Amino acid sequence: MQATAQVLIFVSRRLALLAALGGLALLSWYSVLFARADVSFQDNNPAALRNAVRLVPGNAAYHALLAEHMEGAGANPDTELEIATELSPRDSRYWIRRAFRAEVEQQYGDSERYLLAAKEVDNGFDPRSALMNFYFRRGRMAEFWTAAHSALEMSYGSLDPIFRLCLAEDDDPAVTRKILPPKHGILLAFLTYLLRDPFVGKAAPMATEVAQDAGADDVPTLLEYCDRRMGQDPAVLTVWNALCRRRLVPFAELAPEQGKIITNGDFTAVPLQQGFDWKHGSDDGISITPMDEAQGVAVDISGKQPDVAVIFQQPVPLTPGRRYMVSYEYRVVSSEPDSGLRWAIQDLNLGAGPESTLAESRVFSATDWNVEHFEFPSGSRDTARILLRYRRLPGTLPWKGTLQVRRVTSAITKAPETPR
Repeated sequence: MQATAQVLIFVSRRLALLAALGGLALLSWYSVLFARADVSFQDNNPAALRNAVRLVPGNAAYHALLAEHMEGAGANPDTELEIATELSPRDSRYWIRRAFRAEVEQQYGDSERYLLAAKEVDNGFDPRSALMNFYFRRGRMAEFWTAAHSALEMSYGSLDPIFRLCLAEDDDPAVTRKILPPKHGILLAFLTYLLRDPFVGKAAPMATEVAQDAGADDVPTLLEYCDRRMGQDPAVLTVWNALCRRRLVPFAELAPEQGKIITNGDFTAVPLQQGFDWKHGSDDGISITPMDEAQGVAVDISGKQPDVAVIFQQPVPLTPGRRYMVSYEYRVVSSEPDSGLRWAIQDLNLGAGPESTLAESRVFSATDWNVEHFEFPSGSRDTARILLRYRRLPGTLPWKGTLQVRRVTSAITKAPETPR
């Protein structure tokens, strides 16, 4: 304990002085005195602490702990805190406790003065944080923002309490951003905080900024942002492309204005299950495995699958007013020709019902490798969803077989379209 260390330092200095004076008897007495005082201090109750203070009145820790007990019992601890501060004026904890006591007693000028004294003797986080909270409680917002910036400069651990106060004062994250120190870790922490409700809808500027200088440790948070705001924030594509450009995800950038809307279309990378990459379904009776030498994927369907199942899907970015073509290479391995498998394009914000479907491919039936295409309009949308799904055809038994897909690409067709 720090208090015990103070006792030992105090004792050692006195022992050295007494030894130099040759006062062996007095030295022995003084050692016993301090041992008795420390025993009382360790007992940590009001009576024992009063005894410790009586035996060794020059120890600040004894007075501070006694003050704590007095305050808990409803007594006024100010005198003991003042003594502790006078004995150990460079210990900021005592100044901060005096400041809090003064604020409780509505002595606001004294409270601020004690907090400034704490910051004067201790340039660490705790005095800065205490001063920030004081200004917030007093409604002195100009000083609050300055103190919040100062606290963040020396911050450690969770920064959530600081962000909470800042956004309570002004719920526009751009205001808080102005006082954040230029440290990437703090910017990431603020983005992480904004991804919680109710601020997730305001996280786009911070996500974009963090993504421009992102490292590997930032990827989970940025992918979470992409998933939370897919189809709602245009910045999702900016963030995703920044991850691609920085080689933090193993994909080429997407460019919907050029027709490049498919991620991982050759299935060479293990799907992230996040962002614009593929997400696998989880229905019984369906399994997905990579083909040899990264030649695509094989979808094994056992015949025990549900009548309707999404096998895999991914969001796709769009440019409004365009018409896109999706090309795909596949074959089916089965004795049953009517697979019930096809691609579909859905409006991302209309759920998974029939009303959300913008276009569908033909049902897969080719038993040799075959390239086919289908087209769809973007309308006014900037995001949609492409999915491979199974739907049992009317009058047929559940299909059983294997689908192999090895390439999915996209392009803009020449036919223009007017957004609607």
